[in-house]
Amino acid sequence: MDIISLVVVLIVVGVLLWLVNRYLPMERRIKEILNIVVLIAVVLWLLSIFGILGMFPRALVSVVIALVVVGLLLWLVNSYIPMDGRIKQILNIVVIIAVILWLLSVFGVLSGLPRMRMG
Repeated sequence: MDIISLVVVLIVVGVLLWLVNRYLPMERRIKEILNIVVLIAVVLWLLSIFGILGMFPRALVSVVIALVVVGLLLWLVNSYIPMDGRIKQILNIVVIIAVILWLLSVFGVLSGLPRMRMG
């Protein structure tokens, strides 16, 4: 993709986002979430276009993107969903434990442990 096309795409995305923020009646929180999602998508697209994502192993890129998505989702839940603070703490702990177990399995740490058989 040449530089002119890149600039045109960025201008179109920016204008569309501005139009949505300016003229569509939507709750402020939803607009903030939309802005964050579009910003992350544009940054990932730019990194892909310039080949920066290609410099790293695909598995590492997938793990980093998954961690960013989980972190973003936890932030959104903690910031915008009305819920008792104790329930949010439990949710955060469960998600963190699940992510740690997932990372341990991705890096092969759990594969050497003996398996428990149920039933």
